[in-house]
Amino acid sequence: MKARIGKSYLEEIPHENGKRTFQYPAFRGTYGNVAEAIDKEGLKRPNSPETASLVYDAFQNRKGEYESEIIKILKDAWFWEFTGNIYLPKSNEEINNGVILEHYPKITNGKLDMNKDSLIKRLRYNDSNVKFVPFGYKIGEQNLRELEKNPYIIARYGEEGAQKITEVASKYKKNPKLWSFDSVDEEKARISALSGSWDLGRLGASLGVDGGWIDVVGGHAFGVCAPAKSE
Repeated sequence: MKARIGKSYLEEIPHENGKRTFQYPAFRGTYGNVAEAIDKEGLKRPNSPETASLVYDAFQNRKGEYESEIIKILKDAWFWEFTGNIYLPKSNEEINNGVILEHYPKITNGKLDMNKDSLIKRLRYNDSNVKFVPFGYKIGEQNLRELEKNPYIIARYGEEGAQKITEVASKYKKNPKLWSFDSVDEEKARISALSGSWDLGRLGASLGVDGGWIDVVGGHAFGVCAPAKSE
């Protein structure tokens, strides 16, 4: 990556079939506050695949000034990913007993606002920003291959993003962990976050992919600029 001076930007981050540019430095705060700050700058909130591309790129040159800062955020805090999760209980409805993931979910009064009925309609129309994963995927600690092939991880990050997240996880001493649910008794809307997991008081012992986060202060996100012309 490289920086463009003025307002600062992290440029030429490979992402899917093109590249992404992120405004620097990162915004910090609650999920809602970070979303609002990104919106005010006229930027796009980073979803899970974009976050995976940014973090993966940082590990390609981990001693770089900007790259090392991204890795430090992952080690000492966490990144907000603007991909929402709504967990559904088992029922007689068409879509049930699993999780719907939505890129760029609506945020109302600083809170995640996901409408199940609207999302199910979007699933019917094969909206690429909405995915459903039935329960049965592995949660908790898992090896690298399990993480890369995990249906939830693939739905959240895409095939390329799942590979990138797995590569990032390989940089840690211990196996990654997926924080999610294997069942719910009622609907639960939860935030996505990415962090270096705590382990016996030591930070960064493993990569933590969190799909069950409740909003707190301290998360980070880099706003995304318009896609590069090559896209």
